[in-house]
Amino acid sequence: MPRNILIVGEYGKIFLVPLIQALGKPWVVQHCIVEQAKSELLELVSKAHILVVSAELVYSKDPTLVKDLITAGKQLQLIQVPFSGMEWLKKEWLPAGCIVCNTNQHSEPIAEYVMLGILEFAINMRLMDRELRQGKWTYGGSIVRGLKHSEIQHKTIGFIGFGHIAKRVTELATPFGMEFIAISRNPKVDARLKWWKDSSHLEALLMESDYVLITAPLSESTRDLINESTLKKMKPTGVVINVARGPIINEVAIYQALKNHEIGGALLDVWYQYASTDNLEMRPSALPFHELDNVIMTPHTASWTDQLDERRIESVVKNIQNFIDQKPLAERVF
Repeated sequence: MPRNILIVGEYGKIFLVPLIQALGKPWVVQHCIVEQAKSELLELVSKAHILVVSAELVYSKDPTLVKDLITAGKQLQLIQVPFSGMEWLKKEWLPAGCIVCNTNQHSEPIAEYVMLGILEFAINMRLMDRELRQGKWTYGGSIVRGLKHSEIQHKTIGFIGFGHIAKRVTELATPFGMEFIAISRNPKVDARLKWWKDSSHLEALLMESDYVLITAPLSESTRDLINESTLKKMKPTGVVINVARGPIINEVAIYQALKNHEIGGALLDVWYQYASTDNLEMRPSALPFHELDNVIMTPHTASWTDQLDERRIESVVKNIQNFIDQKPLAERVF
């Protein structure tokens, strides 16, 4: 069996000691960062049999680094990814026989984040708080007969993609009395859903949903899936929530729909341009989303919780140990 494991990325350092402790001395576990000289990285990966990557590699300033690194790993037998998105990796880059696994340890916190967003758009607690601090009773109750907020019972969540995250949202939202519909590439039967159809039923989903939750992976078939045309199918009160990848929603189309109040709002956790550790101050889009009052903006943080690292470490170490022991692997991609 292979003996060399390479961990790439500063974040990946969290796996170093747990892997050393779990696998023992026969294994050489090395760690490097993407800022090292490219020649050094290529040399290290050429000797590796197992590769653990972090998101820093995917978002590297060198647009060819991922491909060059993978193709240099002629001895790679397993690539373990500690996150879920896989649009950055092409199967043809892999050496023959190389297995790729990702992890899905983020469903719980993302589902909680989604529920918070749904409740906030229904209740508008941030605005109530801001106004009352100024002495304004705009949303006052029966005494002043102010503006009313909504409820989420009997409202419909439309899932674009029905995987781990969507299923956990369904579990959390059921006690609130919400209803659910879904589209995906391979629809099945789920008693919790009013209906689950293939992706050709996108327009039907948009027309019926009060909240549209995007959890599908980014691919050529999902890029710009939500665009000017499809946004017009949404209810004027409908809210779109994107916790998948920014480009699944056309950037200009969603901005214009929000600016013109053609839809009820948007909760966006994924974006069109990203900051880096050496540049933490930048807008997430070239368009002024920050000027809109019907969008909630968060910096790709839905799953970034205190407990996430612990779950990822456990998952990555266990899967690598299973690979070594020739046991079934979790979350196999290729």
